[in-house]
Amino acid sequence: MTLQLQASDPLPGRRVHNNTDWAGIQLAIQAGATLAPLLPLGADAGYVWIPKNGCTSLKRAWLQLQRRAPSSPDDHVSVHAQVQPHTHWLTAEELKAVAAHRGLVAIWRDPIDRFVSACRSHLQELTAGAIQRKLQYNTGGDAARLAQAVSWHQDLFQREGVVPFADDIDPVDVMNQVALQQNAWLRCHIDWSHHTTPQVSYLGGDPRAYRTILGMEQIKVLINHWSSVSAIALDTAPQHESKALEASDPWRRLHRDQLSSGALVALERFYAADWAFLELAQQQ
Repeated sequence: MTLQLQASDPLPGRRVHNNTDWAGIQLAIQAGATLAPLLPLGADAGYVWIPKNGCTSLKRAWLQLQRRAPSSPDDHVSVHAQVQPHTHWLTAEELKAVAAHRGLVAIWRDPIDRFVSACRSHLQELTAGAIQRKLQYNTGGDAARLAQAVSWHQDLFQREGVVPFADDIDPVDVMNQVALQQNAWLRCHIDWSHHTTPQVSYLGGDPRAYRTILGMEQIKVLINHWSSVSAIALDTAPQHESKALEASDPWRRLHRDQLSSGALVALERFYAADWAFLELAQQQ
């Protein structure tokens, strides 16, 4: 039976209350589920955010609309943390039912540009030292738990045919190698998969659920629209950009033109569904 909602019904969807909830959502997406992260805008609209699609800037604006603000003006982590409890993770069926009563907006991004952006901010997390530090942090300094976690991850990497990268490796080499093994790395590293899984895993496959689908260059226009409608002055400055960090961090200097022809072919294939979504949206 098709899900139907009244405009007055509470929003459906899964909610994140702790790290276990968050991991469960990411594992479901890895397994092929569509889960659209919706932030309500008043009673008749909503914003579906997608990691790496300007979502830090837009989440910050959403917090300002709710008369909230991150704990620090420069703390993008607090932006995501504050927004997470208010996000409704909707299945494709729930998204369609909600769209009957709300005008939904989302940002679509060139998939390869999005991949390279994720490389600038998160690729270093796939190095041996970064993985070890994360495991130490997550196991709270417990030696037995750490040993168990290290062993589990080694087995996982071996099954998927990947190994953590050396800490002193050239970031360009890492970017090209990961592009050729993207499926394997998605299954090995939840934080990486969160930022590089295809956009349709968040958008769903049917553009008709959306009132508006905008490009990255229209983010400021969208924030200005929210500001005008709400009569609240919103910060339109881009958030969490890599440019200011390029001089001190070689991982932040990665660019699309450093991808090899083989890596580009692999990424075009991997993100085929995202391109198909855009084509369907343009037709409709």
